[in-house]
Amino acid sequence: MFEFAGLMGRIEFYMLRIFLLIGSVVLSLFLYESKGQVRYDADPSAFLLPEEAPATVRLLASGLISTGLDETGGVFSPDYHQFYFTINHRNETFAIVYIRYESSVWRYPEVVSFSGLYNDADPFITECGTRLYFSSTRPVEEGGRSDVWNIWYVQRYDGGWGEPVPVVFDPDRHERHPSKTNAGDLYFHADYGSSLVTYDLMATNIYVSTFVDSNFNQPTKVVSYLLSDYADFSPVVSPDGRYLIFASNRPGGFGGADLYITFRDGEGNWGKVENMGEIINGSDNEHFPSISPDGRFLFFSSNRRVPHVRTSRQMDYTYFKRTGLGPGNGFNDIYMIGTYQFDPESTKEKPEDE
Repeated sequence: MFEFAGLMGRIEFYMLRIFLLIGSVVLSLFLYESKGQVRYDADPSAFLLPEEAPATVRLLASGLISTGLDETGGVFSPDYHQFYFTINHRNETFAIVYIRYESSVWRYPEVVSFSGLYNDADPFITECGTRLYFSSTRPVEEGGRSDVWNIWYVQRYDGGWGEPVPVVFDPDRHERHPSKTNAGDLYFHADYGSSLVTYDLMATNIYVSTFVDSNFNQPTKVVSYLLSDYADFSPVVSPDGRYLIFASNRPGGFGGADLYITFRDGEGNWGKVENMGEIINGSDNEHFPSISPDGRFLFFSSNRRVPHVRTSRQMDYTYFKRTGLGPGNGFNDIYMIGTYQFDPESTKEKPEDE
């Protein structure tokens, strides 16, 4: 009897120790959560963006957004509580993913509710944040083809996205990378000049469709200096329609695809196209540009490689993981730079120390 009582006493003692240990761990986590962790309640974007828009190209959120996977086409929601971008695998499988600010912390990336079944890419969020346009290969009608890119949109309801709705001008031609002005003009690129059903990038040009009477008009080619016999693609237009940035492999660049810009004149015509220069462009590919909601940042994707200098130190396995699986490994990453570098009317003036 006494042995049994002693055994029960020891069990109760150890159980008490376990409960105290669990309590101390919970308390430590609470203290860390409340005091040790940096919060961004006043400005969630402060975790991802610098206070001043940079004068030189910088990687966006290394390890969280730019990870060594193939990431392109990133856009913030107007309140900066979500960031949407595209991940693709060897140009065969595409999905739209996003990170969200919730309970005072940024969550890890996850596929959005409407993506993951078909190839989806090129997210663009309107100024009010209630509609998201994107490109997709999903069939326009039941039983239709799933090998052609077209433009779709989803509407936000009660904090979530609804079902995708097509904005299709030609179901047998590729239409990608939508960008919309506040006035309702929809810019995108399409390979209407191709006689093939395959995606002929060299046949792409930039088109615009105006929004009239609750419908998009038949698109027209953006004319003047924008026209070329080379690939002109992935356009983004400023919300006020004042300037247009796009990628092209036309001659005279720095190698691969470069970013170019054109401004609209006082009569509404697009002016001369200018290469955005070596501060942005390099020997690899720069493409898929986007503008931050406040107009201060230009985001774009590039597959530029980060050089790794050999040292006298013996290389180990960790070295190869870090250089081969991280940003700058030759897949696309997302970069940023201040728009004041090219836009004299940027909403953020150039810092005094630059």
